[in-house]
Amino acid sequence: MATFGGDTPDSYYDEGLTASMKGDLAQAVEYFERCIRMDNKHAAAYHQLGKCYYRLGQPKKAVNLLAQVIAVKPKMIPARVDLAWAKLAMGSTAEAQQLFSDITLEKPDNAKALLGLAQCAFDEGQWESAMAQAQQTVLIGGANFGAFYLLGRAAKLADRAEVYPEALKRAEALMEKSIESNPDAPEGYFLRGEVRFVQEDFSKALDDYRAAEDRAESAKHYSAYGEHFTRLDMIAKRGICLQRLGKAEAAQEAGEKLLKADPENRIGRMLIGAEAPGE
Repeated sequence: MATFGGDTPDSYYDEGLTASMKGDLAQAVEYFERCIRMDNKHAAAYHQLGKCYYRLGQPKKAVNLLAQVIAVKPKMIPARVDLAWAKLAMGSTAEAQQLFSDITLEKPDNAKALLGLAQCAFDEGQWESAMAQAQQTVLIGGANFGAFYLLGRAAKLADRAEVYPEALKRAEALMEKSIESNPDAPEGYFLRGEVRFVQEDFSKALDDYRAAEDRAESAKHYSAYGEHFTRLDMIAKRGICLQRLGKAEAAQEAGEKLLKADPENRIGRMLIGAEAPGE
């Protein structure tokens, strides 16, 4: 597994970064792990490996690795931010919120930490707070899809009609650019579908979920802008759209497809009528 740069920890680290940037996370994990086996004090490799596991939908592994980095480098803000997001993905909202808060006290302009606080508030049902923090994220330079998407959802739930249409429109436009630049990747279609779902444009959302499903690999975990999803999530959202559009038979077929892959899938059970939406 020698790299172009030679059989050294740093060469494996560099190859891992390249693979990670290309989205080949399995290959990146191999390179970072090889780096660590050769140099078990390579903090940057532990950090990047933790980020890979977070993107692979394995936040517990990410937390363990990132905690090791912070034990050695307690002032390393990027690792602390990533640890907070991994904690949030595990459902440890209070711990994540404390980590994000500590970071924003030190670095008020850290957009990723501020957006993390917005996500914590959103997860706790604090719509106005989530909206305000997402707006602040945009103002300090974090004007990306994640910020506009969260701002739009929070504002809609807060019934702030003067805010959410524009925020969702900007989130949608950013995903359209992403699709234009990488039309074979499923992430842009799925996330544009998510925006259109919030906009209650279920027909267009359905088209996006179908396009994402057609391009997705069955066993792959996708991660983009803090959102995590699989091909089953695409099928599930497609089924819900079909149900909202009154296409009961097609929605049931989507439910059956979900249950074939995951017999305990709650959305699948709901789509075939075996479980009420609120159960």
